[in-house]
Amino acid sequence: MKNKETVFVCNNCGNEFSKWMGQCAGCGEWNSLKEVSNKFGGNKKNKGESRLARTSGKIDVKNLGKIKPTLDPSLENGGLNTSVFSTGITEFDRVLGKGIVQGSAVLFAGEPGIGKSTLLTQLIGKIGGLYVAGEESAEQIGLRVKRLGLNANNFDILGTNSIEELEEFLDRTQNVYKIAVVDSIQVMASENASGVIGSVGQIKESAFRLIQLAKKKGIAIFIVGHVTKDGDIAGPKLLEHMVDTVLYFEGEKNGDLRILRTTKNRFGATDEVGVFKMEEKGLREIKSEEINLIDNQENKIGSAITVIMEGTRPMMLEIQALVVESFAPMPKRIFAGIDYNRGQLLVAIAQKSLGIPLYKYDVFISVTGGIKIEETAADLAVLGAMWSSYKNLPLNAKSPSASPLSPLTKGEDKKLPVYVGEVSLLGEVKKVRSWEKRQKEAENMGRKLVEIRNVKELKGL
Repeated sequence: MKNKETVFVCNNCGNEFSKWMGQCAGCGEWNSLKEVSNKFGGNKKNKGESRLARTSGKIDVKNLGKIKPTLDPSLENGGLNTSVFSTGITEFDRVLGKGIVQGSAVLFAGEPGIGKSTLLTQLIGKIGGLYVAGEESAEQIGLRVKRLGLNANNFDILGTNSIEELEEFLDRTQNVYKIAVVDSIQVMASENASGVIGSVGQIKESAFRLIQLAKKKGIAIFIVGHVTKDGDIAGPKLLEHMVDTVLYFEGEKNGDLRILRTTKNRFGATDEVGVFKMEEKGLREIKSEEINLIDNQENKIGSAITVIMEGTRPMMLEIQALVVESFAPMPKRIFAGIDYNRGQLLVAIAQKSLGIPLYKYDVFISVTGGIKIEETAADLAVLGAMWSSYKNLPLNAKSPSASPLSPLTKGEDKKLPVYVGEVSLLGEVKKVRSWEKRQKEAENMGRKLVEIRNVKELKGL
């Protein structure tokens, strides 16, 4: 393939092929192969000559043991410069690890209008930096800075879509910036790549040049990326492999809660999340004790409370279910906030273990706050909400036919219940990780965890 002047690249997955095909052999997408020029092909003049022989300039090899850390009196730890600095936003630091790593490349993705530019504008407002505006004008960014109440002197705006102009500008500035925000990768272009702006070739070349620029200049570059309707980052999948960190900013546009999570982090864990609230003057970080997505109303039909773990912090949520008789040949199954396949599995378990004839009922499941649950600890709450909606009775109601196995009939404890547990195919309820943390969170909210061994015990609640 290296000897060919053109190759065919898949717009969906980024795989390269020597000839055109109707269907990509890598991802199975139809009509996604586009012809682009091969940067490394067609050079017959230097054929047979080694790549090392054609390399000009000095090759610099560093021994790790001989690299001495630099000292900065303004830093802690005796002035030792660890090349990590804080963002000034606690929740942002939590997701990144300890802060921003100097010379790193961060891909910041999210749906349009979710607040990506707002959060990155607040980031520059805290520590100062360069904003490369490919989609907006300097006047538009100025209006946002004024609305957020930030110091305009911390912002340098470079309005360009050219990677070469950005490289030339940073060469002249002599490393005066700690961070740079490129908004967005889909509108950046390089003279060395063929294709229109936003094509696979342009995105790959622009991202590669930006990553090289970050390593060479020691600047942390935040690359904004858009998300497709399927929830994936627009552009080739290779883009996520090239950068050091991949951040997702998600939430409901109609709601005010936003979640910042990471799916890849070379400098820290990937199980932490940051919680923000969209307000009139921008995004405000939310502490663990401020997160309250439930109310303490009793006797709610079709509702169950659960505790999930977002990273190392517990978060209490409400699961709502609506089970109604269906008049269609195929009953509807709509799940908001939980995985569709997991929801289908729980519907089957409810029909088998609880005896609910869901083959003739529509099932609607929703998670409050726009949170997307990725763990199985909410299985019991989903089944409890479905049972409550089907029976048209709240789970904490004192039914005359209540089973003596019901946890709510033991003793005089009248705390409202919280349902946490993973449900197996046989209807068995298993304990999940961080049980003590979830139990403590429930007690802080005046509730208690319900401990049952089989979902059949829900019939007595």
